[in-house]
Amino acid sequence: MPARKINNMYYENGSAARKILPKEELPRRKTNTAVRRPVSRKNEIKRQQEQRRKNASMVAFILCAFAMSVTIIYRYSLINEKNLEVQKLINNLEIVASEAATSQIAVDQNTDLNAIEAYAKQQLGMKKADGSQTVYIDTSESINKIQVNQETTFMEKIINYIKGIFL
Repeated sequence: MPARKINNMYYENGSAARKILPKEELPRRKTNTAVRRPVSRKNEIKRQQEQRRKNASMVAFILCAFAMSVTIIYRYSLINEKNLEVQKLINNLEIVASEAATSQIAVDQNTDLNAIEAYAKQQLGMKKADGSQTVYIDTSESINKIQVNQETTFMEKIINYIKGIFL
């Protein structure tokens, strides 16, 4: 069974024997005993405050990004609702326009003068007026004699009443 390779520095590839390094070249193991310097209370407080500021700024950034994304989503939902309302109104407009067109066709069919004359003669027993039944009215004199009826205000009524007493 081949030897287990713990560190590549001890072995070569192939069937060669293990390399032995002189003592000074052997890698040293690092110990976990790091020398710790005593940290002053002021430095510790400053480090904690800086850490709190970093945490607070991170939380503020996350909240700001969340608020912006919520605002954008809300605006998109409002735009979507307005677009749906516009589509409904367009559909209603098309329906009303088609109803108006059918009504106009019905009015055009019912206002045929020949059909009205035939109905009046046959159903109602009417006939065209002759010369003795025609009455002409002169409108030129009546237009000049028309007076515009203006309403007077309360103050004008009082003034006219006082003038009427003294005149």
